[in-house]
Amino acid sequence: MTTATTPATSAAAVPTGKTIKIDIVSDTVCPWCYVGKKRLEKAITAFKAAPEHKDVQFQIDWHPYQLDPSASRVPIKKMDMYANKFGAARAPLIRDRMIQVGQEEGINFSYNGSVVNTLDSHRLIDYATKRGKQDEIVEELFRNYFEEDKCGEVPTLIDSAVKIGLDRGEVEKFLASNEGVKEVQDEIERSKAEGVQGVPNITIGDKYVLSGAQEPDTFVEVFNRITK
Repeated sequence: MTTATTPATSAAAVPTGKTIKIDIVSDTVCPWCYVGKKRLEKAITAFKAAPEHKDVQFQIDWHPYQLDPSASRVPIKKMDMYANKFGAARAPLIRDRMIQVGQEEGINFSYNGSVVNTLDSHRLIDYATKRGKQDEIVEELFRNYFEEDKCGEVPTLIDSAVKIGLDRGEVEKFLASNEGVKEVQDEIERSKAEGVQGVPNITIGDKYVLSGAQEPDTFVEVFNRITK
């Protein structure tokens, strides 16, 4: 996980008024993305606790990324995937480290489940976003995969969508189609073209880029820069 606070290459103006725009490039099977979400939420709460910041609003947009776009649509055991990727000796060490980090953030990481290709999960996030349910579905998918040992297969995605208030029949129809596939893939390619090589990649105010799951204080520092 790298740490950087740098101007974005395509920096736009600092947000006007009292809205801070945050764009997060993430994958639904990235543990540091879940950690980053929790730390960002802590930072927003701490920042807004100051009387001078109580009226500041945050616009958060999640964008897709695939750590392994070639991953199978057939589930494989999570720890088998880790062993294949990091080696049999390192996999348990990475698992234990993430469990420890998760406990500090209120996340109960579990590694007993399986993993599949994340394209459909990103399609569902886009679908839910268009219906005003972005944060709810992102949180639900993270919790499903990391804490409840649920795999991101279509049946689980459908149940997750229903849980946050979306219509089961409409979601089933959407996920059975190819709708949104090209859009998600194109957005991933745009992020790569803009230099994103790992996640989470967080751009604040179209100006400051944070790579990795930063500590809350780092986010607050950037919020203060933007609102000065």
